[in-house]
Amino acid sequence: MESLHCVKDRALNEREKAVFAAHLAAEGISKNVWNLFDEWVARSTKRVDFFYLKALRGDELAGLGLFLKVKPVDLRTSYAGLRRNAFLRTLGRGLSALASNCLFVSFRNLITANLVRPFFYSDPASGDEIMTAMLTFLKSEKQADMVTIIDTLDHDAVYRAGGFTVYDSPSEAILDTAKYPGVTEYLAAHRNLKKNLSKKKIALMADVCRGAVSDEDKRQMRACVENSVAVSNVNNPCQGFFEKHVFDTEAFSSDDYVHIMVRVDGVIAGFHTYLVSGTSLGGVLGGFNRALARNHFAYERVIIASLDYALAHGLRRVNYSLIDNLTKLRLVDAVEPCALYFYSRSGLNRTVFDRTYRFSDICRLAKLEKGGGAV
Repeated sequence: MESLHCVKDRALNEREKAVFAAHLAAEGISKNVWNLFDEWVARSTKRVDFFYLKALRGDELAGLGLFLKVKPVDLRTSYAGLRRNAFLRTLGRGLSALASNCLFVSFRNLITANLVRPFFYSDPASGDEIMTAMLTFLKSEKQADMVTIIDTLDHDAVYRAGGFTVYDSPSEAILDTAKYPGVTEYLAAHRNLKKNLSKKKIALMADVCRGAVSDEDKRQMRACVENSVAVSNVNNPCQGFFEKHVFDTEAFSSDDYVHIMVRVDGVIAGFHTYLVSGTSLGGVLGGFNRALARNHFAYERVIIASLDYALAHGLRRVNYSLIDNLTKLRLVDAVEPCALYFYSRSGLNRTVFDRTYRFSDICRLAKLEKGGGAV
């Protein structure tokens, strides 16, 4: 059998996508997941560059990885302490510019595409071999000062054997719809939630919209995202780029997406956008106007409405991405343990990352999940 070799590419044609049809079927998702990544590849810039990592056996495509390059990586996107303090924010900006590090990161780290792992295989039996080849390529890539991948623990041994260091990460949050004949049964299992949702002081409405949303709704949804990012427990490695472009993607025009919005007196107080793929509903983007959402349980109402939608349309699960708040932790009924895997050729980078990771957003959320309380 020929050995594998890897190449970076900015295109994935229909014939190549078809190679992974069985993989998608096994995961219970449909081929529209490719559209999500294709859109970001098309928006690549010199600073934020999305790419396909292809594993080839001879001329045949055997595996695929979804990654992006961020250069220079802004330290403030990983540490809330650097974002929320004016002095530290300035310091973080200066250190980021001085270091000018290039980060290779899995698409999953953006916390917007949690339906699939970062790797796809034409043959599951060759999964570890394909993954090892891609990790080896990433480690040898001269541009990459650091490589970080958030992944499930299923292939932990492959990462460790490949020289990646393992760090704590929060789990993936999932609602298994098979557990509930209807929303009534879900609420019966969450009595405090049922009690809280009955406290309607003003006009509240959960709106479900599939496909295109109006310009006014987009404006209000953007305001919710900006509000959430300002106080968020976690940002992604290219947060500003993502915010700038996401409202121009098909997520706000295609029938592949469902938007669940909670309105308070007619104004969107919070929303979540999901990709409908196969038997899954996967979270892509969300935001909440804290001033409007406070005391009206907007976050909880979004989760209830998403469960109701999934049940009504025969969907097997709802993926809510990484656990990033206590409400999500308490309301989901299944978690999939994850870890953050890190590699750098630079001893200095490894030392700095190791000594500062406990202050990072991801580590703090992992502690929140384990402790069930504030960190």
